[in-house]
Amino acid sequence: MQNRIEVFERQSREFNPSFHFELRIKEMEKTSSYGMQLASKWRELLNRSKLNEVYPVVHPIGKETFSLYADYPSGIFEYALDIDLATSLIKEKGMSPIKVSPKNIIDAVDPGNINRDPAKIKPNHKNPVMIIQSYYLTNNKYYCINGNHRIFEAYRNGEREIEVYLFKDLEFLPFFYDELSKATYFLEMDAARVLNNQQHIQQSELEQYPSNFNFSR
Repeated sequence: MQNRIEVFERQSREFNPSFHFELRIKEMEKTSSYGMQLASKWRELLNRSKLNEVYPVVHPIGKETFSLYADYPSGIFEYALDIDLATSLIKEKGMSPIKVSPKNIIDAVDPGNINRDPAKIKPNHKNPVMIIQSYYLTNNKYYCINGNHRIFEAYRNGEREIEVYLFKDLEFLPFFYDELSKATYFLEMDAARVLNNQQHIQQSELEQYPSNFNFSR
């Protein structure tokens, strides 16, 4: 059976950001006057940006990163996360982990992120176990972005608890290391509000984040 993550990785290279943005913009424009209002700012961004020139993202050399794949009608998009930066922010803010039972978070581990061949597993515990929970990216389910093997091993060994850092919508925004990931995340928030009448994040919270994205390699 083919690894789902490997399939997503391959398919994500064919993703066309401009087409995806155009599709979302048209969907919002057709829905309501509010949708037209939100779509106008994305239309302006699309017209002045060459999104296809900054995708796929170039992963920084020497850093631990994670690719979160989102399955959209337009294709598979790769959200790029900087795990080393996330660890630095955890230390900088003095954040504390939560202790949970591995059986309660085992579903956060995507089987495609588990290497079943022990010889190919390279233990790297410099960064802690991290999980995100997003209405817009993970359907409000837990998804592990670092420490998949540690959760899996803790579950398999019947351990009572494991320490994890949990990040919800907007809390993991600084982890994106490319502007296109950030922009696509915000686009999906706007689309959810217009198309599905979902507003899990208040508009006042969104307004504190800049929308003047600067796309460059």
